[in-house]
Amino acid sequence: MHIRYSALMLSVVSVLCAASAQAATITYNDSIPLSTTNWSDSVSIPKFDTSLGTLTSIDFYLEGFVQGSAKFESLDAAPATVNMNLQAEITLERPDNTDLVVTLPVAATSDNVTAHDGLIDFDGTSGKTYPTLSDTDNNAFTTFNPVDFLLFSGIGNIVLPVDAVGQSNGSGAGNLILQFMTNASAYVEVTYKYDEVPEPATLSLLAFGALALIRRRR
Repeated sequence: MHIRYSALMLSVVSVLCAASAQAATITYNDSIPLSTTNWSDSVSIPKFDTSLGTLTSIDFYLEGFVQGSAKFESLDAAPATVNMNLQAEITLERPDNTDLVVTLPVAATSDNVTAHDGLIDFDGTSGKTYPTLSDTDNNAFTTFNPVDFLLFSGIGNIVLPVDAVGQSNGSGAGNLILQFMTNASAYVEVTYKYDEVPEPATLSLLAFGALALIRRRR
């Protein structure tokens, strides 16, 4: 009887411990609209409410979008293959400007052209114009750092800097005219993962039920 009673007590304690903390998540998001690079802006994300439970990790998701135009004219006296990249480096940072997540959306083109056709018109057989190019890139980062937990916990919002640097480029001809118009936008998600502590009333009911079970078994 004593062995059965001890085993029952152990089972009840295990159930109460499992019920005392349950994994949960909450996600917030913010975005920055399409603007001409280079720009520095920020997103505002609610901090984690510690009354909900205990943080176990924070997920950061960054989606970067680049859109714009690109054109070239090869001035070479021989045929060439001209490559262009409409791209931007978009970075989500902590308030102290240390990096959290970086994305690099790139819209790439490649064209075979003749020797210069005598006109600088970004057209014809030695040039080309792309009026609209675009690309999306995303990246994520998860932190388990207690320093980050402290930084992202509390009342109100935390402001996170976001930078977009235009890095459009081209190559392929020794004499080449390039022209880009680069715009970028950003979308940010922050997900708090935490152990949720049930309300005291819930734990009291569980404990009452457990005691009743023990008394019946005895």
